[in-house]
Amino acid sequence: MAKSLRFRLFLSYAAVTLIILLAAGLTLGVIWRGTQERFVRARLSESLPLTTRLVRVLLRQGVPPEEIAQQVADEFSQRRSRMLLVQRGRVIGDTANGALVGQRFPRRPPEQTRPLGERPVSGVFRASDGRRFFYALSVIPNIKDGAPILVVQIAPRRLFALREEMARPLLWAGIVAILAGLAFSWLISRWITRPLTQIASAADEIASGNLDFQLQVSGPTEVEHVARQFNNMATEVRASRQSQREFIANVSHDLKTPLTAIQGFSQALVEGVAADPQGVQRAAGVIHEEALRMNRLVDQLLDLAGLEAGRVQMRRERVDLGALLARTAARFQPAAAAREIALSIDAAPDLWILGDGDRLGQVFANLLDNALRHTPEGGAIVCRAARAADAPGMVEVTVSDTGPGIAVEDLPHVFDRFYQAEKARRRGSSGLGLAIVQEIVRAHGGDVGVHSPPGQGATFWVRLPVTER
Repeated sequence: MAKSLRFRLFLSYAAVTLIILLAAGLTLGVIWRGTQERFVRARLSESLPLTTRLVRVLLRQGVPPEEIAQQVADEFSQRRSRMLLVQRGRVIGDTANGALVGQRFPRRPPEQTRPLGERPVSGVFRASDGRRFFYALSVIPNIKDGAPILVVQIAPRRLFALREEMARPLLWAGIVAILAGLAFSWLISRWITRPLTQIASAADEIASGNLDFQLQVSGPTEVEHVARQFNNMATEVRASRQSQREFIANVSHDLKTPLTAIQGFSQALVEGVAADPQGVQRAAGVIHEEALRMNRLVDQLLDLAGLEAGRVQMRRERVDLGALLARTAARFQPAAAAREIALSIDAAPDLWILGDGDRLGQVFANLLDNALRHTPEGGAIVCRAARAADAPGMVEVTVSDTGPGIAVEDLPHVFDRFYQAEKARRRGSSGLGLAIVQEIVRAHGGDVGVHSPPGQGATFWVRLPVTER
């Protein structure tokens, strides 16, 4: 559980939620502190004029300062503040049971630089016990001896009542926010990891052999992309598995035919059925021919396997394409002449490509051999080479025949291994030639294809990068 992606996402989202709440709480604390101090100062200053008028009236009535403080003590207690009466720098009245009576109080506070007057003056007062208070004061001239009396209202720098009132709502708000954040973290982690969990389950299905399993594409864009690619991979694996089965079946079939012939004729020799010299010669000839056929098939299989695995090293040398085509076509001229097939080469001058001349010769030999097999007597095969008109930097070689062409349903498969359209006419062909052609051309950075209008022969084309002489 602790190692799962869902749990780690949940922890990360939960941590982000807690960090945000902590930062918000600290920010609120700083802001609240400043707001609270401004509120305390404002309340003291606003209520001071009324308090000053009340004290002035009581003083005129001859009420001593100590009694004045006692009379208004309850009112100030309810407001969570205090009033001090100061004369000649000493506290002479305190609504808090006279706790500060006798303590010095600066007539001109250190932070106050202008003369005292009727306008309230505020500041910070430090009591003898070390506590600090906000204060606001005004001056009342004493009628009897002329010594002014300062009316000072003080309040703690922290309004504990406000903190107590706000603490519980803020605590509940924080708890609700944390629970909502955790719930949201769990839901979003499930939303993100559900497609990944499905992909993991699909991988298990594929591993167990269920190659037909397909994922339902859903979730974020990136996860949808992974799901699509997984489905494509499953399709490729299924196709590869099917191709592997067909490959084994085709190899078995193509090897079984010559092996059966070799076994039958060799048995005839061993048992003396072919006792006359002509029968022995005929049996030996068949055995030799079928052995050569098996050898060609094995060589082609090894060649194709090496090309597909990238183990075959291609030389990189400048090759004169026109000369290469001429040499390759010359090998097929006798066979073409024997069947009265016109084989011609039409190559533009000064065409050079960079590659392995022997392997490229194998490409064009396979294409010409394929065309010769499908061209009837009296037909024609034309091999052309020129720069590709629609692909700058490429040279295109085409091999066209006048045979019956390739059926539309067979065209997508002509380069597949062992695929043989019109099997009755492909006697002696292994079905690997065109697959080898495709691998060699791709190894040279080129491409190969075919088009065949119904009943109008077939044209194979090869495109390769051209190089300057």
